[in-house]
Amino acid sequence: MSHDLALFLAKTFGLFYLMGFFILIVIHTYWPTRKAGAERAANSILTSEDRPCP
Repeated sequence: MSHDLALFLAKTFGLFYLMGFFILIVIHTYWPTRKAGAERAANSILTSEDRPCP
């Protein structure tokens, strides 16, 4: 395997790998059943004093 072929394969398939990985992460993040966990995590660092005044 020459260096040029290895470079071409790394650039081509590496791009597709990273694009696929990014799409999977976005789907996992915005999956509807994950909303409750995300809301709980977002609010877990706040105490009652950190919230806006009513």
